[in-house]
Order: sequence, then C-alpha cells, then structure tokens
Amino acid sequence: MKESIQAGIAFVAFLFAATVADAQGRRTEELMRKSGLWDQVAQMHVQMRAGVMIARDDAKQRGSPMLDDAAYARLSAGIDRAFAPDVLRESVTLQMEELLSATDEAQVLRWLSSDLGARFTRWEVESGAVAEIQRAETEAPKLLAALTPARRLKYIRFGEALDAGNTAVTLTIDITSAIVYGISLVTPGTDPDLAVRGIRTRMEAQRKEMVRHFTERSLHTYSYVYRNASDAQVEAYVKFAEGEAARRYHAAGVKAMDEAISQAAIILGKDLGVSLQERRNQS
Repeated sequence: MKESIQAGIAFVAFLFAATVADAQGRRTEELMRKSGLWDQVAQMHVQMRAGVMIARDDAKQRGSPMLDDAAYARLSAGIDRAFAPDVLRESVTLQMEELLSATDEAQVLRWLSSDLGARFTRWEVESGAVAEIQRAETEAPKLLAALTPARRLKYIRFGEALDAGNTAVTLTIDITSAIVYGISLVTPGTDPDLAVRGIRTRMEAQRKEMVRHFTERSLHTYSYVYRNASDAQVEAYVKFAEGEAARRYHAAGVKAMDEAISQAAIILGKDLGVSLQERRNQS
C-alpha cells in the first residue's frame, strides 16, 4: 500500500512538472505580438465603439429614441470594461494556448521571427491605421487592376489558405451581434437574446453572398498592403500560409477571437444587468 501511495505521488509530481515545463515553454504572447494578432484583437474594442456610434447616429437621423445620452454613456462604459484590449488579449492568449500545439507555435514563430516574416507583419499592422484604410479605398482598386496574372494568382492562393471570406464573415457576424446585444441591453422593452438570434439568423442567411464579397475585398486588401513586396517575397509568404502549421494557427486565431467576443458579450451583459438593477434599487 505504501509503495502504491508513493507511486501515485510520484506520478502526480511528474504530471505537475510536465505541465509547468510545457507552460514555461510556450511563447504564445510573443506569437500574438509578432503575428499582429495582438493589435488585431485590440481593434475589436474600437469596432464595438464605432458600431454603437454609427447605430446612435442612424437612430438620431430617424428620430428614434434609441440610445439617448444616458443609455449611450452606460453602454460605452460597459464596452470599455468588457472589451478592454487587455481583457481581450488575455482571453485570446489563453484560448490560443489551448487550441494551438507548442510544435505549431514554434514553427509559426520561426517564420514570424525572420526578417521577411517581420516585414509582412509590419505592413499588415501599419495598414490598420485609419489614414491607411482611407488611402487604400482609393489606391487598392488601381493596384488590383494593375496586377499581373501571376501576382493575382498568388493572392488568390493566399486568400484560400486563410479562408479569407469565411473568416471575415464570421468575425463580422460576431462583432455585429455583440453590438446589437449591447444596444438591446440598454433599450427598454427589448429582449437582448432575441435580438441577437434575429441578427445572426439574417446574416447567416446571407453568408454565401457575404463570403463572395469579402473574398473579392481581400484581393483589394492584399494588393494595397503588400504593394511593396516582390513576387518572390509574396510567394514565400503564400507558401508559409499554405503550410499545415500556419493553417492551424490561423484557424486557432479565428476560433480564439470568436470565443473572446462571446465571453466579452457575456461580461457586458452581467455588467449592464447589474448596473440596471442598481439603478432600479436606488429609484
């Protein structure tokens, strides 16, 4: 019996040591920073705030009482807490550690740590600036029209490797649903869950058309973002993206962001729910 207990203790100690060693060997935050995912995750907070502001402006133009000053202030404060960049980054990091193996993580980091990998990431991050987005609206169509057939094919392969259309649609539906949920939480007489189911149903019914649209838009994006890359450099990037480790990394990133948005929406619901109850108790 004594030997059995000692063996059990030793086995537990082995598992603990292995878990600690694996955790210490992970470089997930470094991966997120070098891939640009760190910055992309933070943009979800900006997208939430912008979406609510657009909805509010639209309501004002229609003379709708939706999102008066008090409701807008409550919702904005709730979004700042639930969708804070640090909160989202921590959520995505934890998800990535669960979804991506240490082996795949190391393989992707090798590319991202190379001079060329870092250059592509820098171009991608820089393209997210408001001024660059505005410039791309004008320049991208001209750059796309001037592509050689070979270059265009590389971008098509790249989009297929990233499943660009579906990815964009999934995250668009997620963010839109979160915005609708937040607005519903501060709109009297509105069922937030029913509102979210409604918007998701309508958008999913249009997924095929949306995927086609975002797939075409991705070619505009690549034409602008990678305009300074040579054909050889683009080919190297495409081959990396087509690799199994890169595909699994991309899939994990999309799933992690999807989960992070869902968790943030739940936090927002609890946050605003408590705030509403507190105000009722005070009145």
